Amino acid sequence: MHERYSYLCLYPFLPAASEYVKESGLTLDHLISSVSARIRARERVIEAIRTGCVERPVIGDEQHAQMELLSYPFARILVSCIRDPYLVRRYALAEAKGAYRRIIEELHSGRIDTIHKLADDLGLSIHTSAGYVLVPFTDYLRLTVNLRDKRWKLVNRSLVRGKVKLNMNEFVRVVQEAIYERVVKGLPLDVPEEICNSLSAHIEEIKHELALRRAKTDEFRAPSGGDPESFPPCIRNIIRNLKDGVNIPHSARFAVTAFLLNAGLSVEDVIELYRSLPDFNESMTRYQVEHIAGVRSGTRYTAPSCATMRTYGNCVDKDELCEKVSHPLSYYRLKLKAKKA
Repeated sequence: MHERYSYLCLYPFLPAASEYVKESGLTLDHLISSVSARIRARERVIEAIRTGCVERPVIGDEQHAQMELLSYPFARILVSCIRDPYLVRRYALAEAKGAYRRIIEELHSGRIDTIHKLADDLGLSIHTSAGYVLVPFTDYLRLTVNLRDKRWKLVNRSLVRGKVKLNMNEFVRVVQEAIYERVVKGLPLDVPEEICNSLSAHIEEIKHELALRRAKTDEFRAPSGGDPESFPPCIRNIIRNLKDGVNIPHSARFAVTAFLLNAGLSVEDVIELYRSLPDFNESMTRYQVEHIAGVRSGTRYTAPSCATMRTYGNCVDKDELCEKVSHPLSYYRLKLKAKKA
């Protein structure tokens, strides 16, 4: 099998993959009529919903490789027909995570040339020196904006002539963000209604999987304590965003975690809430929740005040009771008291 073809079917989000499809003379009609590509595209989307990662495909021959390559634009069509923001984010992240695992495999096999080629195809102008990768700080800032760990903050990185110094594993993680950016760009596509109608069977199956996934994220019932109906609007909004898979800022994560722990929920209850996020990392989440709970730090943190919530833009949907309190926990206690009266 031609090496370039094999490369493109493993990384179908690259501009070169789109160019290859165009050069092959394949039209939208060809794509729609390809049964194998449709089935594999449906599998890609369902795999993204179920596991959060589109795994490396097994490529047997050139025909199989072509099917794999065509399944990617078809998967984007299926996602676009459903037009669900959570599905768009989860699908894009799953493609990026799958690619990340493939790149790590290449790295462990000593295929550094593939990583350089990917960086070039993604528009990243990098330099390597003594086992490190130098990335322009403008690209670095754009691609690490959603990475919450302190080690990604620019003040904690070494700069060499305007470029950020990363080890190879760190660079691959940044490449994952670049891939997510590439996959999510343009989604949802403006797909004609008649095409979506012709794919109704696949779409209904995907919607069913999405509903099952959503049912799991809606199971948050504060089992060890707490009364969600009495939570203040700001906290309810953050929880709603978490369950919808929205990548909320660090200030909101801290606020909701500290509030819930002080409202009587256990560490396990709070960790379970975060499982709704497409980029959920259990070990990292556990560490952060246990730190706020005082398990690791020895200091149990309280939730931020209303003034602090306003400062960080986390105060939303204020009601009449909000005007009478200065802290989210005060709101909660007054609500509980009123319900018991």
